[in-house]
Amino acid sequence: MVLCDLLRGVQVISVCAPQNLQIGGIVSDSRLAKRGDLFIALRGSRTDGHNYIADAVSRGAAAVILESARKTPDGIPFAVVADTRLAAAQIWNNRWGDPTRNMKVIAITGTNGKTSTSYILRAILTAAGYTVGLIGTVRCLCGETEIDTGGGGEIADVPAAMTTPDPQYLYGTAARMRELGADVLILEASSHALAWHKVDALHIDCGIFTNLSGEHLDYHGTMDAYLRAKARLFTLCPRGIVNIDDSYAEALTALAPDCSFIRCSASGDPRADVRAVRTKLSGMDGVEYLYYADNAVFRIQCPVPGNFTVENTLAAVCAALYLGVDPVTVQDALRTFPGVEGRMERVVLPGAEFSLFLDYAHTPAALESLLRTVRAARKPRQKIILLFGCGGDRDPSKRPVMGRIASSLADFVILTSDNSRSESPSSILAEILAGMDREKPHAVIEDRREAIRYAVRNAGAGDILLFAGKGHEKYEINADGKHPFDEAELAREAYAAFRGKQTTD
Repeated sequence: MVLCDLLRGVQVISVCAPQNLQIGGIVSDSRLAKRGDLFIALRGSRTDGHNYIADAVSRGAAAVILESARKTPDGIPFAVVADTRLAAAQIWNNRWGDPTRNMKVIAITGTNGKTSTSYILRAILTAAGYTVGLIGTVRCLCGETEIDTGGGGEIADVPAAMTTPDPQYLYGTAARMRELGADVLILEASSHALAWHKVDALHIDCGIFTNLSGEHLDYHGTMDAYLRAKARLFTLCPRGIVNIDDSYAEALTALAPDCSFIRCSASGDPRADVRAVRTKLSGMDGVEYLYYADNAVFRIQCPVPGNFTVENTLAAVCAALYLGVDPVTVQDALRTFPGVEGRMERVVLPGAEFSLFLDYAHTPAALESLLRTVRAARKPRQKIILLFGCGGDRDPSKRPVMGRIASSLADFVILTSDNSRSESPSSILAEILAGMDREKPHAVIEDRREAIRYAVRNAGAGDILLFAGKGHEKYEINADGKHPFDEAELAREAYAAFRGKQTTD
């Protein structure tokens, strides 16, 4: 493409380049630069791309995008912008032909519930006849087609562990979905993505706010900064759906005065525009409530248990109605909704007299919600056995808090590793233990594989096993790197071996 076409819509402060300068590829890692490429110098949390401009040029970069107050490169075309991350989103959007221009885009943000809400909304819209694109933590889909690569080799594998892909993946993926006929794109928008302007060039029609609790403070520093990052979504779209049961909802709406908000309440708050009333939490069999708004009143039933299901379905239904879906289609879709991988996902162990569920809960609020849901649903004398840990190289302040929650709400806690990354697993476990009631029954087994075996071997009839933290993840990250790790499969293997030993004995 021609450089001036790539810069369309970018707020350029100054430019020194021929009008017809041809650009080959676009890179933000100088090591990947090739002859004819455009290099975008991005400021990161650990390094600054401006320090690598000379390296990119030496490898053949034909032009550079850099920020103001930086030394401009000698002898090479360049453009100066106020924020290279903001420019990068628009440049990649231009590269892929503004792919969401004719799509409806729904972006979901919040600490917990983004993935579940996105899958619920996808189920409703699919039932309504839309071809739905989905970009999020678990998978990237268009209809039933999984999106991994595309765009003539310029899109590498989309990072599965990244909630919102970087612009070089995001806009190309949206373009691939456009080719597959997507009418709607549902996107999980992380706080990092919003702070770094990843989604700014998308045409977002509606944003959804689920909730806010302590997470990613290793990056944001304070809850106020975290809130402001989330609130940026609603400065990018005309309509917002916000959960007013969350204590941060009012502050969030104040940060986006030009957005028209629909206020939802799963608790039935009369101040809400949309609320759930006459709610029934039917144990592990699901939820039922009356969706109540000025323009629509109808009953919702969903087989996924927990009050968080009420919150997530309420927001998704509100968004679906905003897009014109009729209530009967909504009801039918939710009545048969199968749930989300790694979110209260039941793992069947043939012959087992206990239940096993996997859940992604890895924050204090999510863990507490999970445990309270199961406590409310369990039958008399059923024990809750919780297996969990905390991630390394992440906010350490939540570790003792999660320890306290675990020991107060579970009957037996098994502490173990969970993506320790570069940190010492034993140090992480010690920090969790610092918040626990040591008098409550617990075990510390650093090796998660061994912890799973221990849990399966020691579960009694009627017990409920909860493996929290990893959910859909099929890997474990430690100081040696990333390794395959499938909790469901490991549990099946452990139970089969244990059952075989029982039979032999």
